[in-house]
Amino acid sequence: MAESENAHRPAARWDPERLGVHPALGSDEIADLPLTEYLPRPHDQTLRQILARTASRAGASFILLVGSSASGKTRALYEAVTVALPDWPLMRPADAEELCAWAEASLVGPRTVLWLDEAQRYLDGAQGERAAKELGRLLDRIAPLAVVGTVWPDHLRRLTEGRGDEAPHVRALLTGRHPRIMVPDTLSAAAPAVAAAAARDPRMAAAVRAAGTGNRVLQHLTGGPELVRRWDMGPGLWFTASEHAVLTAAVEARRLGHAGAVPALLLREAATRFMDPTARAAAGKEWFPAAISALTTTTGGPVPLIAERYATDVGDPDSYRPDDYLEQHIRRIRAHLVPPAAFWSDAVSARTADDLYALAAAAEQRRRYACAAELYEKAVERGHGRARASLAVLLETTDGRTAAEEKAAADPVAWAALAVSRESDGDVGAAFDAYRRAADSGDVWAWSAMARIREAEGDSAAADGIATQAASAGQTHAWRTLGRMRANQGSTATTAFEQAVRAGDGWGHIGLAQMAERVGSLADAVEHATRAADTGVGEAWAHLVRLHWALGARESALAAAAGGADVGNPEGWSVLARLRYREGDLPGAAAAHREAAAMGSGAAWRALALLAEADGDDDGADESAAQAARTGDPQVWSALAEVRAERGKAIGAARAATEAARAGDVEAWIGLARYRESVGNGAGAELAADQATERGSPAAWSALSRMRERVGDRDGSRRAVLRAAALGARDAWTALGRVREETGDTAAAERAYVRGCEAGDTEAYSALGALRLEQGRSKEACAAYRSAVDAGLTHAWEGLLSALAAQAPRAVSARTVGELRRTGLPADG
Repeated sequence: MAESENAHRPAARWDPERLGVHPALGSDEIADLPLTEYLPRPHDQTLRQILARTASRAGASFILLVGSSASGKTRALYEAVTVALPDWPLMRPADAEELCAWAEASLVGPRTVLWLDEAQRYLDGAQGERAAKELGRLLDRIAPLAVVGTVWPDHLRRLTEGRGDEAPHVRALLTGRHPRIMVPDTLSAAAPAVAAAAARDPRMAAAVRAAGTGNRVLQHLTGGPELVRRWDMGPGLWFTASEHAVLTAAVEARRLGHAGAVPALLLREAATRFMDPTARAAAGKEWFPAAISALTTTTGGPVPLIAERYATDVGDPDSYRPDDYLEQHIRRIRAHLVPPAAFWSDAVSARTADDLYALAAAAEQRRRYACAAELYEKAVERGHGRARASLAVLLETTDGRTAAEEKAAADPVAWAALAVSRESDGDVGAAFDAYRRAADSGDVWAWSAMARIREAEGDSAAADGIATQAASAGQTHAWRTLGRMRANQGSTATTAFEQAVRAGDGWGHIGLAQMAERVGSLADAVEHATRAADTGVGEAWAHLVRLHWALGARESALAAAAGGADVGNPEGWSVLARLRYREGDLPGAAAAHREAAAMGSGAAWRALALLAEADGDDDGADESAAQAARTGDPQVWSALAEVRAERGKAIGAARAATEAARAGDVEAWIGLARYRESVGNGAGAELAADQATERGSPAAWSALSRMRERVGDRDGSRRAVLRAAALGARDAWTALGRVREETGDTAAAERAYVRGCEAGDTEAYSALGALRLEQGRSKEACAAYRSAVDAGLTHAWEGLLSALAAQAPRAVSARTVGELRRTGLPADG
């Protein structure tokens, strides 16, 4: 836990290393030196502007810097916060639990910086979902407030894609209208400044020499590439066999779901799985403490393993995590591999129930069903809220329905999960039974699903009976579900919405308004929408605006827009603006958009910007776009850049793309690169791609490679894909391969997929498997698909089974596939 005396320490008084800033190594490989000179890059201006705006406007902001390891994300945050908010207290929670405790105890006050370096540590698992919910509340309630964090792109992708609906608050936080600033892992934009700094600091000079033409100076400053080189030598060279195994095991545990530092017990057991018999025999009794001591000391270079203590008292370390740059490298190298079979059994020593659940999910994704079941069971024992549900669904596959239902017991979440799984498999009858058990166990939403199923079967009487039971249980949504399903049936739909209203559901009036509107009874529709508004349904005001307008009651439409604004809903003004625009009343549309914008609607500012652009008012468009960006919609600049590029306004498009990047949206430069390429301006396209790269995204170069491939420019395509891959776009070769496959050049596509595999893009294995299977090369397809499954790509499973089924003798293959569907793959591969 963070020390209490640090809770209100001003940002400028924090030790940067305590905040996660990597120290630069001196010539003797010792890190106890001042920080190197800071060299601002384009993203720094964006970050500092947002922080300054947060302070000056007394707002609340959540700013996430996204970039690979050792790209300078944490240093950029430190420099920006100490410049823009030096006197604000900086609070650094130790984990999600402490973050939640601070929020619940109201310890986070106005004018505070909440520091979330490595944001995935706070947002993983059930505790992470709770932390995201608390962060959302803080951002709504406290102002001014600056929540700042960093995250790898891979972690961000995993957290936002998620599993089902298990983490809605995390996804809402990370995909909402908060600034996400890409950070490049090079210093190429600051080349003259880098040279000047190198002349002043021998550490910088050494890093520049080591980086060569790759421009990855930052990584060499902190010794990351040297650590990678040492690990790549293999066991028994720089690192002893036991040291190499400990590092590998630590990364594997984290790669497969362990969120924090790895407990010593798990690390000790797992490390032996990465040692061959000779190494285990020669290690000696004290091999583990000796390896830990060697890996956690600073003598001789960067520290490959960082010691931590999670126990609340003071004492020896109890957990360890690898250097993040080394971890990122090992993750990429081992992305298509599964750990030794015994690793999954060792994983029962994971720190938390969330860690157990994540490791179980990783095993299941890789079709190691037996391993997953064991870990889910342990997570159930540790009290994880969704583990029983996941285990029940898995057991239905492996052990049958009886075992699954016994495991579900009286858990409503488990029964609902079984119901959803059965329905997706087409077993509607069994799904209905499971929804019934879920409802009986307390899941109020299951009633709607049961009503929906009976209605779809044509048994409206049974559906009505279920909806009546649901209403008695306090759940009125079932009646609204039936109303929507019966929308084309006139009176029966109306009856369902009326039942919702009788049960106290104001949204039922919205359904009745829509039904009245369908039959042309606009006056009745107005009456129902008015009643909905009176019951507190804020969205009803926008309906009223549209209905009054359709009746020709312009003043009433205006009054409805104002009424919605009075209860904090600006949508009525936006609807009014669109209606006026359709009638050619551009000044009236702009006035309505301004009303919505005054209530903080970024969409309204965007509309104003595009209106002004269409009217030829570039200054007005820029002013409105700037306002939209300030209210959390930086994509408006991308929209302006696209419109201007299409109209041939090259200078204005480039200016909008620059502003988009400054506001945290790099997509504008990518779009501009595409547009310029499409009109034959290859040099301009490459310039735009370089601008995107300087702001953290190599995707524009990847896009150029695909565009050039489609028009037959193979040389230009290859040059662009090589550039993209060199800049870290692991998926560039795979994306190019798909284009080559579309154009019929399967040989070139295969070569591209192989390059994608070499670059660490696991999707390349799946694409390679599909291509080889289509060509009848089932054995080679199996090998590629197997790597994709081992990487955790769930969509590759059916491909692997298809490739296995295609092998001779077919009868044996069919039996093998049938067995694998039930059991999954063996733990030992």
